[in-house]
Amino acid sequence: MPSGPTLFDDEDGPGPDRDAAGVDAVDDRAATSTRSRRPNYLIRRAVVVGGVVAVLATASIVVGQLIRAGTDESTSGAVGTDWNRIVLVDDRSGRVVVVDTAGEELARIQSGVRSPTASAVVDSSLLVAGSSNVALLDIGDDTVAEFDLGADTIVRPAGSALTMIAPRVDGGRALVVHGPSGDVIDTDTFAPVVGARYEFGDSRASASGRDVLVTDSGNFQSVLFSFDRDEPSFFPGLALAVTDDLVVTAQNIGADATVTVFDHAGEPITTGRTPSVRAGMIADSGIVLVTVDGAVVVMSPSTGETSGGGRLDIGTIETGNVTTSGDRLVVTGATGVAIVDQEASVVASFDEQQPVGDGRPPLGSACLATVTSVPASSNGVESLIAIVEFTDGDTLVEANGTGPVLADSSGCVAGVPTPDGFDLLASDGVQRFQTGDELLALSLDGASVVTERDGRVVLLDTTNGDTQPPEPIDLGPSGRTAHVTQA
Repeated sequence: MPSGPTLFDDEDGPGPDRDAAGVDAVDDRAATSTRSRRPNYLIRRAVVVGGVVAVLATASIVVGQLIRAGTDESTSGAVGTDWNRIVLVDDRSGRVVVVDTAGEELARIQSGVRSPTASAVVDSSLLVAGSSNVALLDIGDDTVAEFDLGADTIVRPAGSALTMIAPRVDGGRALVVHGPSGDVIDTDTFAPVVGARYEFGDSRASASGRDVLVTDSGNFQSVLFSFDRDEPSFFPGLALAVTDDLVVTAQNIGADATVTVFDHAGEPITTGRTPSVRAGMIADSGIVLVTVDGAVVVMSPSTGETSGGGRLDIGTIETGNVTTSGDRLVVTGATGVAIVDQEASVVASFDEQQPVGDGRPPLGSACLATVTSVPASSNGVESLIAIVEFTDGDTLVEANGTGPVLADSSGCVAGVPTPDGFDLLASDGVQRFQTGDELLALSLDGASVVTERDGRVVLLDTTNGDTQPPEPIDLGPSGRTAHVTQA
């Protein structure tokens, strides 16, 4: 195993055949699928820390061109609002049923995953995870590829809603899927690294979702998995930010940090020194960084020098995630959450609020859902849900709720379960559906919901409001996980 670089985050220093039933049979195509990325060779490129400091004189010109190119090519990693398919995954058998907006069945596909632990869909790509295997299905042509890897969750990297990751529980391997193209990377094939312990829950992606940067805490480094490269790239330090052209990492030693900008091949471009950092974003103004104590600074991509920006008063900074819009950084602290723009200015700061979903990256393109703990009332509600706009930090709507919170593709329409049904939160107020339904999914445009009612899964049009109960479209028996997508 190649030796890893210096510790980067240590506060105290280094240390289709058919079966008899007419269902598509599963075909193991993990080794032959033309959608799988394969490296030309698997020779790991050595990362020399000394080379990071010795920046070439021409780096200032190169990095300026790369930042401009990266920000112009892809400005959003959001999913669109159009949808025409509902995907239902049986919670026991793993069988997938695909229906259209009228509830007409279009396909039944056997995923090959028994008792799925998680599933997610982007466009026609459906990822189903189980304790012993993971399957990637194309609901457009009914094909299935199985992988001998167990996963109990599916995560999305910060910066793009177009990529799905099914990580093994120990972090040593994962399946990375780019939804729009259906391309897949099996990290064991693409980058077999001895002792790897990938932190996929904290991974970062370019807006296109085709470049995923993840920290390997087992080897004290970061690794770039790119669908447009034939081999991985390795970098010293903690994964901070990535675009289509650049990678930024940080090595935190005590109260100080070395922040380095690289190209995708792993060549260092610029290095700077700052107080210990926890969040970063590649912006037109430079590299926007947030330190542990809440200082927001901009590092010059040409000289490595830093200039001051705003300051956050939300306690010790824990993490930060670039939004799918690509122009905002959501920063979570011990006592609140804040939104920072590309000029390192603080758009808004919210005391005693935290992002919904245990600090996971926001997938909405325009809004963020936050939760505030409040004293328990007679009905047992112990939290307040708010929808916050990225652009100016305005709070669009607030309502009591317990979560989990489901959202449309913008993040500005959210569904919240209640004791007697569910609420829909949007800028025009709160719609209350006291139907006893269990909320399963929200459409990409926020105009429809999938719920469980009286042992059936149904589709409801919510545009008539809560005063006129919508006529449900039956989608089949309960016991299914629902997803809404455009295929």
